Amino acid sequence: MKDIVFELSAKPVGTFTERLDELHGQFTNKLAELRVGQDGLMWTRLFLSDAANQLPEVLQHPFYKEVLSQAAFSYIEQSPLSGSKVALMAGITPDEVQREGTPDRFILKHNGKRFLFHSVRFTAEEAVAMDAKQQTKEAFARHIAWLTAEGLTLKDHCVRTWLFVRDIDRNYHDVVVGRNEVFALYGLTPQTHFIASTGIAGNGANGNEVLCADFWSVDDPDMEVHYLQALDYLNPTHQYGVAFERGTAFVSAGVKRLLISGTASIDKEGRCLYEGDVLRQAERLFCNIEHLLADGGATLADVAFLYVYLRDLSDYAAVSRFLDERFPGLPRQVVLAPVCRPQWLIEAECIAYQSV
Repeated sequence: MKDIVFELSAKPVGTFTERLDELHGQFTNKLAELRVGQDGLMWTRLFLSDAANQLPEVLQHPFYKEVLSQAAFSYIEQSPLSGSKVALMAGITPDEVQREGTPDRFILKHNGKRFLFHSVRFTAEEAVAMDAKQQTKEAFARHIAWLTAEGLTLKDHCVRTWLFVRDIDRNYHDVVVGRNEVFALYGLTPQTHFIASTGIAGNGANGNEVLCADFWSVDDPDMEVHYLQALDYLNPTHQYGVAFERGTAFVSAGVKRLLISGTASIDKEGRCLYEGDVLRQAERLFCNIEHLLADGGATLADVAFLYVYLRDLSDYAAVSRFLDERFPGLPRQVVLAPVCRPQWLIEAECIAYQSV
């Protein structure tokens, strides 16, 4: 089962409803172009410029009710730097799959394999009673409870997480502490493995929500997993007190997937390189990604899509030109989302695919 990934962005004109209408039409046209039915939709992530005001309208719109809610759905407030109020990344497959669940807890089944997608968002009432550390631990607890009910575990089956942190300069430390405590409790250590992850700025739909989390787990007894390293270029994360894998490669359902975590301009000592120069940072982070992919037997040519996070919107034009030259035609979303260290002006993540 191989994903076809594509990006859609509404034009930066018109009301929010008109932009959703346009996105709906773009989606319909894209499926026709790909000659793929909507029943192959696997997952979507919606990028909003103002989640508090826009999410209620999204949930009432036909695009959500008729399309997005029929598969795994996630949203986050990370303003698309294309100028649109709303943009979409979607994964679809031409293979025959079985689908079940709700948009926030969705299972895809293919040839006896299961892919579980979980989007955790807190209500204002839930969130107000918890600080950043507690929200982090609660988000993991909810995913672990679902995995347990499905006969799975965090350690053996979760392959990817995304942690979106409100006011990341202030709250990221407590998110890290919460995740570290969860991993220690469930046996994920530097001697075993962690989970590929991105920790990045992003907001939910209410101000009390410090953390939003997305999880991807896989149920495949025959799955082969390799944790990616590039020790001549960037160090293991545990050396500076955080717990995630730089990248994870796994083979399942006839496809090797290489999941590259959020990667910045960092050296093998964990130091930020090229402070103040976004383009040199971009060059270095893609050098790091290239060597992580090489550890899994892949290259940048195997990358299916990019998420690119910028701290300063004024860097968008230069970074967009860089990406156009380096990765022409590759689906991507470039959004406003500060990285977990102020010195890092840019971060990127990707997924690469290879048929096996």
